[in-house]
Amino acid sequence: MSRNGAVSEVLRFGVPRGGRIEGPANEFLSSCGLRVRRESDRQLTATVSGLAGVTVILQRQRDIMTQVADGRVDIGICGLDTVHEHGVEGSDLVVLYPDLGFSYSRLSVEVPDSWIDVSTLADLSDVAAGLREAGQELRVATSFPNLARRFFYEKGITHFALVPTEGGVEAAPSVGFADCVVDLVSTGVTLRENHLKVLRNGVILESVACLVGNRRSLNASAEKREITRHILELIEARLRAQDYFSVTANLRGDSELEVARALLASPATRGMRGPTVSRVFTGAELDGAAAEPHWFAATIIVGAHTLQPAIDHLRAVGGSGMSVVPVRYLFDAHSHAFEGALRVLGLHR
Repeated sequence: MSRNGAVSEVLRFGVPRGGRIEGPANEFLSSCGLRVRRESDRQLTATVSGLAGVTVILQRQRDIMTQVADGRVDIGICGLDTVHEHGVEGSDLVVLYPDLGFSYSRLSVEVPDSWIDVSTLADLSDVAAGLREAGQELRVATSFPNLARRFFYEKGITHFALVPTEGGVEAAPSVGFADCVVDLVSTGVTLRENHLKVLRNGVILESVACLVGNRRSLNASAEKREITRHILELIEARLRAQDYFSVTANLRGDSELEVARALLASPATRGMRGPTVSRVFTGAELDGAAAEPHWFAATIIVGAHTLQPAIDHLRAVGGSGMSVVPVRYLFDAHSHAFEGALRVLGLHR
């Protein structure tokens, strides 16, 4: 705590600003209870709701990765493609959570769809050979020169020239800047609009948003690790809960055991650990006038794929007043995500 009563900064958290990842990243963090708060859209720092001591640094993905690698930022969100393109072997950058469940894309080799006879890397190699015989090079436009160069060499395509491009990569062939493209493909809309196609064996990397951290700064500070644990636990519990629902139904029976037996008779209503059954008091019990059998409330956690079968079985055993709500978080007995992060950091419990 500082002298003026404000909470002093403990951990710096890089969150993407700009590009197609900004919106999904903020939506995801909000869904985890980690809403990023800033006073204006121009502000490059922010806070996180419910987490004291965290300063959010709003930067481009590449800057986040670079600043996490050199320790100016402790943890951050960026794409795996950015990590593989700009990461330096032997640096302090580590991937703490490899799949945050959003910003999926594929780094792929794309060629004009007018190249009817070119559908594989072998075909592209023939094009490169033909250009070489004519004294020219295959021109490849990309924002990922390191990954593109490595991939082409691994596939035996060695005669080419990279055309570094930061934006509008897909338009390069149509305007004559390049012959083909190495770029990220998500929905494929931009691909089609620019009359490009992905080679059948031309996927270089499957990418998704991930959480990275600085090994040195996290190893040196138990406070930073504790805040990181908090963030990882919320992320893990939110991702685990996404496909689950909590179902509550009223059933009549002579006892909790009888109701439980009826629910356990079907795999759809066994829930994650079995049903929770409790007595329902209607008010008549206060006058000693409650009739047999009694009313019970049963609650189960079911996956989305078993929701309808669960409802069907509840109806079959006399269930009524069934309510279904999405599960916001699912915490386990311990955090697998944080334990995995500790292993990556070399701090085994």
